[in-house]
Amino acid sequence: MKLNIGPVLKNEGSALNIDSGVDFGRLDYLGAGFDFREPVRVTGRVRSIGGTLELKGRIDGHYFSSCDLCGKPVEGDISVDFDETLNSETEDYDSECFSLNGTVLDISGLINSLVWENLPMRLLCREDCKGLCGICGCDLNETVCNCDRTVYDPRFAIFNKGR
Repeated sequence: MKLNIGPVLKNEGSALNIDSGVDFGRLDYLGAGFDFREPVRVTGRVRSIGGTLELKGRIDGHYFSSCDLCGKPVEGDISVDFDETLNSETEDYDSECFSLNGTVLDISGLINSLVWENLPMRLLCREDCKGLCGICGCDLNETVCNCDRTVYDPRFAIFNKGR
């Protein structure tokens, strides 16, 4: 996301409002796929204060995925506030999160980083999801199967020989 901050750089105390959408499409993260069917909304402002740029805002998006245990559809929201201060005299604007080329500030890296960092590590259709049976594959949330799911530790097999 590129912002023309020329007027902000020229006028101390001036601000540029941000209200835009960023299309993420599908992200694959930790073995899960996150579908962002609508653009992720980025709102906020860039303000010039005493030789620094203050960047404050919020990222909001809605994703579709599937439960890690049973595969049922899951929806979720991501909402992240950000507050960054860039010192034009000492900061290196060519970082992973920011890039300043003339009067154009690119914050794509910041947005990408914040979305990736705030995706859930585990997705469940409900807190008490039981998942699928590892033997027959039935959904244990909806039915009970008679499969023997006892896990035996092979290190203790010698003790079970007499049974």
